[in-house]
Amino acid sequence: MSKIDANFKDNVTVVGLGVGPEDLTEAHREAIEAAEVLVGGKRQLAVFAGQRERTWVLGANPATTLEAVKQEAGGKRVVILASGDPLFFGIGNLAVKVFGPESVSFLPNVTALQKTFARLKLPWNGARTVSVHGRKPMEFFPELADPGCIAIYTDPKNTPDRLAKLLLEFGMANRKVAVVEEIGSKEEQCWEADLVTAAGKQFAPLNVMVLYPLEEQQETIRFGLEDERFRKEKSLITKKEARALILAELQVKEDAVMWDVGAGSGSVGIEAVRIAPGLRVYAVERKMGRLEMIKENSQRLGGFGVRTVLGEAPGALKDLPDPDRVFVGGSGGSLADILKVVEKRLQPGGRVVVSVVTTETLGRALKFVEQTELAHEWLLLQVSRTVSIESGNKATPGALMSRFQPQTPLFLLSLWR
Repeated sequence: MSKIDANFKDNVTVVGLGVGPEDLTEAHREAIEAAEVLVGGKRQLAVFAGQRERTWVLGANPATTLEAVKQEAGGKRVVILASGDPLFFGIGNLAVKVFGPESVSFLPNVTALQKTFARLKLPWNGARTVSVHGRKPMEFFPELADPGCIAIYTDPKNTPDRLAKLLLEFGMANRKVAVVEEIGSKEEQCWEADLVTAAGKQFAPLNVMVLYPLEEQQETIRFGLEDERFRKEKSLITKKEARALILAELQVKEDAVMWDVGAGSGSVGIEAVRIAPGLRVYAVERKMGRLEMIKENSQRLGGFGVRTVLGEAPGALKDLPDPDRVFVGGSGGSLADILKVVEKRLQPGGRVVVSVVTTETLGRALKFVEQTELAHEWLLLQVSRTVSIESGNKATPGALMSRFQPQTPLFLLSLWR
């Protein structure tokens, strides 16, 4: 078997072009030369098309283009050109879906991300990678809450200066910015500054942005925030110990939707997104004052995936996306109606936790579990904390001692599909 035949053991080969011409190996070039059908962007085809039997331009809808190639190409040798590495935020996954894994092989290459970190002389093994291509800020912004190093693939709308302004707006000024423009070309530039400076600068359209701490920081606490850090109405908050158990039962995860019904101060939803950046939390509250508290707490404590919804459940849930996780902290006497909606719309594998403090709410929850098809489990949380008291001992009058003071018992109803 020749080297070219080895490259084409499958009839579709996706060739990663890397960042510049120097990244192409002999195997890459031979695969492209042997192609009978060549697919790629206009700029790529202008370089490699030659005297091909057929070329296809990948436009605004690459899935449609690849489906057409599949129908027309038959058993011909198809090569798909991809910038960087096709399986890293590239067209590789789509090619496998369209042609099938048995028909596709890959010649990988270096990515713009790798070269960016090489230019910056920074390790990237622990970096988080975020693509903002075609996404709205509230879809990707929770992912930028990670306090570590973040590499960002930008787009013409979500530019480095716009992202810097958003970070400043949410109080995340303790970041340094590096932007590598036109990487791999003669116009390549590497630029570093703080967020304030980056927010006032314009950058070349092709760039990779890197965020990292201004200085070496201590480990950021993601879980177990003290209750005093939340602005709240009187003492109305789901206490730290309860939040720990609730979040454990919810098993929060990234790239999911969570409803926080009767959110109060927003403490549960905020800690949820701190644990799982990328989680989209909808904090539902009927009182505007509490909604403002949630917004303030979210901004100050890093709850960047929390969206506030003014209204009373279950009506306020109507236009929300179907949830993967639900926490009901307050129901206003409508627990049965809320849980009926939750049961109907909960995604496969979804989980629900209901916080129950009063006997009235306990009665409603018990009636619901009698007729629900969801699996369920009851938990009783009883927490006591030490408080200081004066000693009654005559030998040591006035001396301080400690005793345990119990908090209000909390029933938790855990449900799952």
